[in-house]
Amino acid sequence: VLSQRQPGSIFKPFVYAAAMDTAVEGGPQVLTPSTEVMDEPTTFWFDGNSYTPKNFENEISNRPVSLRYALAHSLNIPTVKVAQMVGWDAVVEMANRAGMNYKIQPTPAVALGAYEITPLEAAGAYTMFSNAGRYVKPDFLELVRDQAGKELYRHKQQERQVLDPRVAYIMTNLL
Repeated sequence: VLSQRQPGSIFKPFVYAAAMDTAVEGGPQVLTPSTEVMDEPTTFWFDGNSYTPKNFENEISNRPVSLRYALAHSLNIPTVKVAQMVGWDAVVEMANRAGMNYKIQPTPAVALGAYEITPLEAAGAYTMFSNAGRYVKPDFLELVRDQAGKELYRHKQQERQVLDPRVAYIMTNLL
């Protein structure tokens, strides 16, 4: 649970959470589940480097798709477009708010989970969706007792509000 791995598509909800958060926090434009982006071959440029993602099995519809549809079908190209619309930094900031490490970089590849996190970070990050925007830090132990039943350790739950409850509700609905 502590080894670093690329999260891949399990990272996509955090891109869409950053998108839905534009209705509360603001941003270049307000995005909603019904906002549409084109699902078409696209090359993204960042710091003079090109990045050309593909959808699973190279399936491309060449039509506008809603953000709801893009997340439900785990479409890569629309997800990177959404991250670009929100801003790479906003996506990283959302990941950090959700308890993911600070090694995640604001590049187009961030949208598709290219930067390593631990499974424990991933599990903790998803708590913000099911807890009305509250992040709950996961821990290994809840309670330790000695042979006589005396309590030696009790986990003190660490939690904090990281996402507007309305955005958490929308994300739960989308997921």
